[in-house]
Amino acid sequence: MPPMSPIFIIFLLYFAVVYLSCFLTGCLLVRKSWPLECKLLVLLSGLTLLVEMVVGLCVVRRIDNLWLYNFFTPVECGFIIYIYYRASVHPAIKRLNVLLLGLLPVSIGMAYWLHPVFNRFNEMAGLVYLFFELLAACSFLIDALLNKSDTPPGRQPLFWMACGVLIYSCIFTVISAVEDHKLKIPYSLYMLYSFVGNTSLYAGFIACFICLHRARRGPVVTSPYQIH
Repeated sequence: MPPMSPIFIIFLLYFAVVYLSCFLTGCLLVRKSWPLECKLLVLLSGLTLLVEMVVGLCVVRRIDNLWLYNFFTPVECGFIIYIYYRASVHPAIKRLNVLLLGLLPVSIGMAYWLHPVFNRFNEMAGLVYLFFELLAACSFLIDALLNKSDTPPGRQPLFWMACGVLIYSCIFTVISAVEDHKLKIPYSLYMLYSFVGNTSLYAGFIACFICLHRARRGPVVTSPYQIH
């Protein structure tokens, strides 16, 4: 087998640092007073770090590993939707997230029935996850704008997570849709898009942790939910 290119190795190391930084930031800043949804985000960061480290190790040892995402990505999607459900204030947004959570297993089943691929990542199921995450992120951003408190969206911690999820979902939805039409994206462009999408996602997580930590140190609750 040909050796891995230096750029690819740098790419792997960069994201290992990103995943680790995201998880450590959450662990260092988390407090008992944090809402459950934000604690779940820390847990999701830890699960992501674990899965990506296993995948990275498999890549280095030239072991087929993409099938692992068939188990992790539905869990990730469910976490994201449930976090937005917990954090949303507007009743219609909450109902939408409940609907998405209910439709998620049905949509996964249909995706695997139409495209029964198990030995590698199921692209059709991947599109389902991306679409659901996109809807959930957009709904939360709308919820933040509909929030009648004096807190601007930028001071609401999960606003930053929603922005990261939105960028990530848009980028990878376009990539998946293009590849489904048998149009090959140049590898260098794929690496660039993947870099932007994943960096945006985990930068949004880190910004969420930092924003919530700062909010809890001040006298004002800067999130769309109030702590009682």
